[in-house]
Amino acid sequence: MPVTAQPLVLDHAVIGVLDQLDTAAELYRKLGFALTPRGYHTLGSINHLAVFADNYVELLGFPPEGDKKRTDLWSYPVGLNGLAFRTTDAATLQGELAAAGKPVTDWRDFSRPVDVDGEQKPASFRTFQIGGDTISNGRFFFCQHNTPELVWRPVDQNHPNGVLNISDVFIVSRAPQTITELLDGFPSAAAPQIHESVISIQAGVVTIHLISEASALTRFGSAVPQGFEGNERKVALGLKVRSLKTAADALALGGFSPQPFDGGLLIDADAANGVALWFKE
Repeated sequence: MPVTAQPLVLDHAVIGVLDQLDTAAELYRKLGFALTPRGYHTLGSINHLAVFADNYVELLGFPPEGDKKRTDLWSYPVGLNGLAFRTTDAATLQGELAAAGKPVTDWRDFSRPVDVDGEQKPASFRTFQIGGDTISNGRFFFCQHNTPELVWRPVDQNHPNGVLNISDVFIVSRAPQTITELLDGFPSAAAPQIHESVISIQAGVVTIHLISEASALTRFGSAVPQGFEGNERKVALGLKVRSLKTAADALALGGFSPQPFDGGLLIDADAANGVALWFKE
């Protein structure tokens, strides 16, 4: 039975970089991403975004000289460690999920300044986490954008590698029911689909794939992070591109040699800050 009328939509994927945001940003620019100027959250974290049509990738870290206010984040492994789902009303959704017995935190507000033609404007957000201790090596959370116009700016959405959207997220899971139980109760369009032992959950334009360690080894080989503690590890992103030639040219310019993969191009996790990147048309 649905517990909310709000749809399940992936808003953004978080790549944790600890105190190495400068290095990670340089790497992702070489991968062909146009990154936003550095953002400074009121919670103490710092970021750069690669903004697409419907979602975005966030490189999230903390200043080397900072006091590490977000200590909850720095215990996660470097790489893809956060998935943010969109909500138009975080307070209502948090209440609905809590009433259904889901493990959720209280919501909280924060912001970061954005320079718009020389004027500082606050991009503000309301978020809460779901799963808590049941999710390993990272977090799932819901994000309400109070000022989406300050995030999805056309000036930031033209990427040399031609990426248009996140299309896929791959999670190696030893207990996939942990995730499916957390995310059930959304409208039926988000109901998990099972095909050849892969569980797929649709979250807007993004498909989340829950795969076993054996399936990950068969499909990705050593391109994804190997070994982890806990139930799961987020290991790869699928990225829809305007054209594979555009992506290949941008990657070559950045000094990368992707391998052919399932009709697209694959960059190993070791070369992309802990997450494999699959560029596909």
